[in-house]
Amino acid sequence: MQGPGPIARESLITRTAEELRRWIASERLAPGASLPPETRLAGMLGISRNSLREALRILDGLGFVEKQPGRRVVVRSAARPRARSFDRAIVADAVPALHDARLAIEERAAVLAATSASDADVAEIESHLARFTEALKRGDVKAAGEAHDGFHVAVVSAAHNPILLSLFTEVCALLAGVSTEGRQTLTERRQGPLHAAILHAIRARDARRAAAAVRRHFHTVAPLLEFISRDHQG
Repeated sequence: MQGPGPIARESLITRTAEELRRWIASERLAPGASLPPETRLAGMLGISRNSLREALRILDGLGFVEKQPGRRVVVRSAARPRARSFDRAIVADAVPALHDARLAIEERAAVLAATSASDADVAEIESHLARFTEALKRGDVKAAGEAHDGFHVAVVSAAHNPILLSLFTEVCALLAGVSTEGRQTLTERRQGPLHAAILHAIRARDARRAAAAVRRHFHTVAPLLEFISRDHQG
């Protein structure tokens, strides 16, 4: 069995958590399968046991692994845990809070992406924006919506922080269960320049401008989101 690769970049603990999750998925380790002992696993990764333990705590909290007695760590799930299911009315009532949470998550992710995104990450963000723009030009709302979602996921993924990505995924899953009507309206709005500003700031490695661009994007759509929320509450 080939071990996970060494961690050589910054954000050691989150990078380690990402590498372990990738390795669990690539090796197709089934739930219940044991990970190698800490000493061996830390050696594979080229990190200290303390850093490894911190990374394992992240994965344990997200539901990927489970720490058992005797320092044994087993796989719980190779897939990202699904968001909890709530009553539609409860979620609708919480829409403003959910959007505030999404803004906070994506703003922080944009800051991190501006400092740690790879060239491949930036290219991924750009490709989603290009597909979004083309889909809007030809009036394909469905494709535009998919590209729009892909753009925001790519921005958060570029932060290389599994905690932020997990939180973002859960918040978006809850929001998706509330309304599909407002989604088309949001997609049809000409948001290209707002998205482009986020991309350009990340590409320029300007964390402050990236955060401001995300805030501007969310504040622009806030009135529509508030209307959708009130419509469901009524």
